[in-house]
Parts: sequence; C-alpha cells; structure tokens
Amino acid sequence: MHVWRVRLDPPDGVDDAWDVLSEAERGRAQRFVQEHHRRRFVAAHAALRRILAGYTARHARELSFSAGPHGKPALAGSPVGSSPRLEFNLSHSADLALVAVAWGRPVGVDLERWELEMNHLELAERFFSPTERTSLRALADRHEDLVRGFFAAWSRKEAYLKARGEGVTRGLHHFDVNLAPGEPARLLADRLDVGIERWRMRSIVPEDGYSAAIVAADPFEELLLLDEAGPP
Repeated sequence: MHVWRVRLDPPDGVDDAWDVLSEAERGRAQRFVQEHHRRRFVAAHAALRRILAGYTARHARELSFSAGPHGKPALAGSPVGSSPRLEFNLSHSADLALVAVAWGRPVGVDLERWELEMNHLELAERFFSPTERTSLRALADRHEDLVRGFFAAWSRKEAYLKARGEGVTRGLHHFDVNLAPGEPARLLADRLDVGIERWRMRSIVPEDGYSAAIVAADPFEELLLLDEAGPP
C-alpha cells in the first residue's frame, strides 16, 4: 500500500501539469472561478497521472479513466480477473494532496486541513453519529483536542465512504469511527453493513495542521509514505 504526498504549490507554476491533462480535465479546471482553486486542481490531477504512469509503464498523458456508479474514478482498461487491478484514490485540501495506490483491493483516502475557528460541535451535530458526537463533546474543553478529534473523524468517515465507492449521499450518521487523540484509527460499526471486518483503517499525519486517513479492504499491506517529486 502506497500513499504519495503531493505539494500543490509548484514554484514553476502548472504549465507542465496542464500538458498532461485530458481535455475533460482541462474543461473542469477552467470552470473554477478562483485561480488558486484551478491551480490546485491542475497540480493534483497531473500528479495523479504521473504517479499512476509509474505503476502502469504508460505515459501520464495516455491514461484514461472511467467512473463508478457514485463517481469514484478507476483506470479505464485496468486488468480484471486473474490480474490484480490497480486501485487508487485522490484527496486534496489547501496546498497538499494525497494519492493512495493499492493492488487488487479497493482503497479510499481523505485529507483535511484544519479549520480552527469553525463551530466543530455544531457541524458534528449535523453530520456525525450519536456515538461520535458524544466522543467529541468529551473534548470540548480542550480546543486543540476538539479540532484534532473533529478532523480525525471527518477524514476517517470520508475515506471509508470513498473506499466503498460511495458518496456522502449514503449518509454519515449510520456508521461510527473513533476520534479521540492518540487512539489508532478504527471503524467501530456500520448499521447498514454487518461485514465491516473486511475493512482496515489507518490515520496519517502528512503535515502539521492536517488530518488524513486511509481505508482499504483486507489484507492491508505495509503502508509506505512517499513524496511525489513533480515533473522533471
């Protein structure tokens, strides 16, 4: 299992990155109103292509993608049947991105930059399960633990849904993750699926002020963290 860290603020801009994108990706990039959002999108998706090209022995520009029922991307023409399928997932927040890569098992990754001033407890009341809300309220008198716990839970929940190939429309209330600082990441329960023992979850700290999580189907191989060097 590989997780690549990608910086989205290349000193030389995104011209080289733009060149490897598909027409569809360029069209999506051009729809961003804010320049920094466009730049981050271009840098993240170009990095994803470069990373996957290294596993497939193909040029980054030649890769094509398909989408699952809920929009999760996959490599078009990936081997099936007896050949392990290359699975991947991308998440980006602020000027950082993570790309998770696995062979033969679904994988999801989520990255969240901490927002210190938002009302974390109010958002938890809207989106977290009762068990998670109780755990977060226990941290309310320690602001840093509250922030850390909120974004730990959010990243774990998003990564789980992405690994399953499902969007947030499935809802965030019906399953529970742990969130107390210092605890190993765990999926505690899913009231819509009793077979959660096939999923493995780990937390990642890619940089100060970020929370991240990776979820993959068992067996969860050794996790290797790598830095993407960018275009030559």
